[in-house]
Amino acid sequence: MTAVSIKNLTVTYHKKPAVKGISLDIDEGAIIGIVGPNGAGKSTLIKAILGLLPADTGELKIFGIKNTDSLKRVSYIPQKEQFDWDFPIDVSEVVMMGRYPHISFFGRPSGRDYEIVNSMLDKVEMKNYAHTQIRNLSGGQQQRIFVARALAQESDLYFLDEPFVGVDAKTETAVFNLIKELKSQNKTILIVHHDLGKVREYFDKLILINQTLIAYGNTDDVFTPEIIQKTYGGRLTILQKVEQLMKD
Repeated sequence: MTAVSIKNLTVTYHKKPAVKGISLDIDEGAIIGIVGPNGAGKSTLIKAILGLLPADTGELKIFGIKNTDSLKRVSYIPQKEQFDWDFPIDVSEVVMMGRYPHISFFGRPSGRDYEIVNSMLDKVEMKNYAHTQIRNLSGGQQQRIFVARALAQESDLYFLDEPFVGVDAKTETAVFNLIKELKSQNKTILIVHHDLGKVREYFDKLILINQTLIAYGNTDDVFTPEIIQKTYGGRLTILQKVEQLMKD
């Protein structure tokens, strides 16, 4: 089944295109990387799919229906900088936010909701920090609770925006192992990513964009020096890195 369908998507900021004319269909059950240079529209793309940014043109569907009608099946992990880490809330309360789509408007969390929150904190090795204020967490710990919140939502489609920026190697490994576990459950995961050195290791498929869609397909097919050159505009250091990866 198609998890995400995008047809002729264009989004502008201040009358300038951030992404333009993007069309692609993303099948479920894969880990997909979104790569491109700074300012290429990677974050804009996922925010438009989620309905967080208005589209100038385009049709967006999630699992065959309008994107904004499907959000109960979607989890989103934004960049850490977009969260107010001084807000007076503890770790367990952040993770409980992931249960809100399953709780009625005037309802309260059930025993099962609390069980799921505790289970997800255990999965990301943050159970001992359940009552810690978020402002007291390290960067890696912050990312772990974001992942726990997303897991608590029990979604079918996950969007992660630069999840490995500013985290230690142990956290990156732990988070990616959880991502692989989601894939084994036929979940679909889209990840905005900047480290080309991990592309072959991490992703089944790649979306390469620079405002327009440059390529989309299996990683082995589209992660080539020619396509990278087209995506990044011939930047020498990027090309040298990709060519070295091709040799390894």
